[in-house]
Amino acid sequence: MISPTLSPPSRRFSTVAVLRILLPIAIFLCSLLPILLHNETAALHRHDEWHDPRPNIRRQSKQTRVKSIRYHLNETELLLDIHSKQSSLNLTFPPNIGTAGKSLLLHALTPRPVPDSLLNPAYEAERCAKYFSFENNTKAFLSYHNATQHPNNERPPRRRLFLGSLLADDSWHALAAVAMETYGIYAVVAFVESNRTQTGSPRPLRFLQGTTEYDLLMERRIFGPSTRVLLDQFSYEGEVDGGGLIREHRQRAKIIELWKRGGMTVRDVGILTDADETPSRDFLRALQTCDFPELRDEQNCFAPKIVVASNVFEGSPECMTVTRKWMHPDVILGKCIEGIGEKEFQLNVSQRQRAYAWRKDDYSAKYLYRGWPKEKKQFPLWNPADFRRDTGGYEIYYEDVDYLPFRMGHTGFHFHNYFETTHQLRTKYRTYGHPVKTADELAVAQIHPDLDLMTDCVLDRSPEKNKHSTLSTTLAEFEGRIPVAYELNGYSVARHLELRRILTEDERLRKNGTWHETAKAKESEAKSTT
Repeated sequence: MISPTLSPPSRRFSTVAVLRILLPIAIFLCSLLPILLHNETAALHRHDEWHDPRPNIRRQSKQTRVKSIRYHLNETELLLDIHSKQSSLNLTFPPNIGTAGKSLLLHALTPRPVPDSLLNPAYEAERCAKYFSFENNTKAFLSYHNATQHPNNERPPRRRLFLGSLLADDSWHALAAVAMETYGIYAVVAFVESNRTQTGSPRPLRFLQGTTEYDLLMERRIFGPSTRVLLDQFSYEGEVDGGGLIREHRQRAKIIELWKRGGMTVRDVGILTDADETPSRDFLRALQTCDFPELRDEQNCFAPKIVVASNVFEGSPECMTVTRKWMHPDVILGKCIEGIGEKEFQLNVSQRQRAYAWRKDDYSAKYLYRGWPKEKKQFPLWNPADFRRDTGGYEIYYEDVDYLPFRMGHTGFHFHNYFETTHQLRTKYRTYGHPVKTADELAVAQIHPDLDLMTDCVLDRSPEKNKHSTLSTTLAEFEGRIPVAYELNGYSVARHLELRRILTEDERLRKNGTWHETAKAKESEAKSTT
């Protein structure tokens, strides 16, 4: 009799054992599936409403810039993206903007929902707790809720923010970056363009109705679907008492007029900038919701100014300086702004250095308003010159970060020395601010120390002789807060490579040189050693 074939006993035992182990695991995983799907759906829903308030930040080394950083860019993909978007938007580009600028501008002009429009109290409380100023050498962090102003624990509404800036030959690389950072946040954006520079040199008006530049700035909703954009041209052909700065402050005074036209009230907030400056998006949202002492209804205007601590990018997204911060833009409650607040608290011309200028010392916080009548219930209103100057009465705000020794992170960005052509750059330095009359005859790096730093960074040279230094890695490796525009895939590298070509060609046509070789630099160095 032949016995039936049977499986070996050891094999039968191991199969059963494995099944006994796997079955409970499978049941457990199946029970988790609904939870995992719910969390993923919730996460996707939250993403449409607000961003993660905790940036992924790593500690940066203090070494000087690494030589020979390799940059790569697929320009074919970038050009295809530009052509497809340009045709859909029916868009004419401004001249000399380059491939990178076209890509940036197209993204800035593309209609889209405002990503963080919904207000979530738990999120706002976490956001507010990140920001601080110093009070008696101690960090004073913000909070979301003020029990005095909201005793019933109701959710405070977002404040309305008004942007005001001068406008001239600013690069679209800066203008579009500011627009993307602030998209959908401002109630009103106000620009004033002049037919003359600070030094009185004539310049053609750029943003006239019917031009490409006007269309991009005014007609395309570049600052958001509901943001109102206002523009005025300033022209003054008379002699200016006080020179270039007073011309600038006269021009800024028109910003306040535009804010009034846009409906600003004493409870709204004015943010005065240059066109290449902006608070970070996260800090703008904080200004709308957090309990800043400077923005409370009971503000008496003794110290009403909030100063933004901005990271500086020199010419390129890849040239972020790491040894300084730019202390602008400036923020003040409407109640304390001349032309918006009560007229009884407005300074007259005799109480200022001259018409349109900043206040005299006796009417400043630095000198405890010693000339101001003590019976007044409020301190003097601030005009645009007071906004931009250090007259006391301000607090600098920082973001708490873990990659800096004192955790004093930036709250804004300054897109400094951005340009389309080196001709535009030389014109700026020849006719604005502290003019360099020989700018047309000099290499870019010889014109100003900041341009020397930019050139060293873009052309991959050692910055050891410069006062400041730039990030030692590529921007992609920096995990602190960066501008929204610089998160666009490929843009940062494309712009850096464009600048490298522009500056290399400029040096080919002109003599090569650095700031440190100029007579002015040597004179300054000699003074500092005596």
